Formats: sequence, C-alpha cells, structure tokens
Amino acid sequence: MATYETIKQKLETNKQEQLLHFYEQLNEEEQRDLLNQIEQIDFDQLETANQKDEENARITALPSHTTEMFSPEELTKMREHGCSLIADGKVAIVLLAGGQGTRLGHDGPKGTVNMDGSPETSLFALQAKRIQALQHEMNTTLPWYIMTSPINDDATKAFFHDNQYFGLNRDQVTFFQQEVSPALTPDGKVMLADKATVFQAPNGNGGVFVSMQKAGILAKLQSTNIKWIFFNNIDNALVQVADPLFIGYADQQGADISSKSVKKAEPGEKVGVLGQRNGKPSVIEYSELTEEQRQQPELQDANIGIHLFKVDFLEQTANRVLPYHFAHKKIATIDEQGVAVHPAEPNGYKLEKFYFDVFPYASKMSIFQVDRANEFLPVKNKTGKDSLEEAKERFN
Repeated sequence: MATYETIKQKLETNKQEQLLHFYEQLNEEEQRDLLNQIEQIDFDQLETANQKDEENARITALPSHTTEMFSPEELTKMREHGCSLIADGKVAIVLLAGGQGTRLGHDGPKGTVNMDGSPETSLFALQAKRIQALQHEMNTTLPWYIMTSPINDDATKAFFHDNQYFGLNRDQVTFFQQEVSPALTPDGKVMLADKATVFQAPNGNGGVFVSMQKAGILAKLQSTNIKWIFFNNIDNALVQVADPLFIGYADQQGADISSKSVKKAEPGEKVGVLGQRNGKPSVIEYSELTEEQRQQPELQDANIGIHLFKVDFLEQTANRVLPYHFAHKKIATIDEQGVAVHPAEPNGYKLEKFYFDVFPYASKMSIFQVDRANEFLPVKNKTGKDSLEEAKERFN
C-alpha cells in the first residue's frame, strides 16, 4: 500500500488535494482505508471523460439484414446451425444486471422486478426459463454469467438462491461485479461521500469487458472452446436469450460482432442507431444525428442492447481503455466543513463507460433487424412508454 506522502504527491500532481482535507480527523483505520481508495483511482483515465470524435464525424449506414431477405430454407438452415453451435458448447451468455429498480418503484435489483407479484415472473426468471427451454431442446447446458454491481450483488445472489436458480443448475450461473468509478464536481474535482470515503458508483455497462477479464471469465471461455458470447441487458422483457437463429446468422456472417436491431418506431424516435462513424462500426446517439440523418431510411436500426461477440475479439480488446462519459446526477456528498449534502438538483457527474465504445475496433460487424413486437419490450419506466406497466399488460 502506498504511503501518505506518496498519495499526497499523487493528489498534488493531479490537483485533487481536497481528498485529504479531513485526513487528520480520521482514526488510523479510516486513514488507511482512504489512502487505499485514492491509490485505486486512475487519474490519467479520468482525463478521457467525454472525449468524442470530431464534431463533423462522417455518419453513414451499416447495412442490416431482415428475415425477409432470406428464404424459408435459408432461415431453417441458419437456425439449425445456431442450434448445433449451442449443442456443441460454443455459446455462453452474459447478462448486464447491475441496476436497481428505483425508477420502477421497486426496492431491489432491477432483475427482481416481476409481472404479477411472483418471483417466477421476474425479469431474471423470464430469462432463466428461456435458457431452460433451449437446454431441454438441445440437451446441453449453457453457461450464464451475470454482471451485478456493488449495490445489488448480495441481493441478486440471495434472490437466485431463495428461488433455487429458477430450475437451472447452480454451477452454470456465475456472478461477477462491475467496477466502480468516482464522481466529479463541475470543475473536475473528485467528490467525497463522507470524510473517509471517496464517492464511487458503478462505472456503466462498458466496464463489463475488463470485469470479465479480471474475474477470469474470458480465459475460461477460451479454454472451454466457447466461440460466441450472447450479450444482453436485464431490462428487455422479450429478449430471446441465445436465439439460435441469430447465432446461426452471426456465425454465417463471420463478423467480430453481430447485433440485433429493431426498426425505429418513427424517424424521430429518440434512440441510438447502429451505423458507422468515420467508416467504423458504432452506436450513434440520437443527439449526434442531424434532422436530415434521422430521416434517412438507411439509419433506422435502433440499438436494443442484444449482441453476439466473438470470444477471440473480446480477448484482444479487453485491455482497450474505453472513454468515460459524463452523467449529470444528484450526488450525496459533504461540503468543506464536512457537513452532509443531499442536493435537490444535479451537482456533479458520475463517470460511465459504454460497451459499444468497443465496436469501432471490430474488423466487421453485422446487423440482424428483428420484429419489435416480438423481441423488444424495454422496462425502463414505471408507467407510460417502455414501462413496467406495458410489460405487465403484455404478460397478464
């Protein structure tokens, strides 16, 4: 562990001396803990926050395929090929489930939100049952890796334990935690949660690759000859986990990454789209598109957070330093006198990484556009559009 003098020098170099403002008021254990927290901060990486390509980036389409582009025989062959890859143990599943259900009026991990008051209709259970059905059809076992966060890891594990893993084998489910990052004031100072604690929050879904590597998951997947990782978010109530047709399509296309999309509900829908930025695969945010680009029929593939990654590609790119992005939030902190502050308005910036910042490193990416009504029902709000209310109506 670094000494006080080493940490002090580090902070002076990076103009972050405020982190030791209350150091002398702490007991020895608190002092050691604070120094350890500060030692873990990569101040150089904080400099990447919200770095973007040039404003005049060239935005172009990335061609996508729909089922209508294939004959019934071709679709059957693709699905059969996907089934064979699953049966041969070439596919694993990674679920991003680090969030809480707060916006849905739910106290607990988002994956524990349910459709009718029963754990058996929770978002976790819906995905577990789809995995079960595939395993029964193909007489195999699919490894399921679930990324939690420090704020919901214990509760998620307890939920699975209490519900007997929803019929899955305990050994096929592996939990791993995403990492955390500090928050910054508007003038770039790292914030304290209290006198002895640096404020830390989950670092966004882009931390998944490094977390998988540190947990030994990527190495394990390579050693067990896994070729494809099916990658999805917890909040899509209709996700077709490890969809054999999609897997067969991806393997046929031979790209590093294959993504599912849905056609935008209307050109002005505020969603990120799959396309190319300066000739490289990307998710282009709604705010990055001009009004003319939003209307283009070629830029209508909405990103729905369902992807297939080649394990070899992730092994090669896991050490890439992805940029941080600012998220303006209300952050509980302390003032210069050490008094707790619970702001009514956003007062700082959480730093998040996005998994799609790895897309530009792919040599090739393919897109499979699917039917929104059957495959995409995001549970992001309590009521209204993309809500738990909608999902309950669909399932009840």
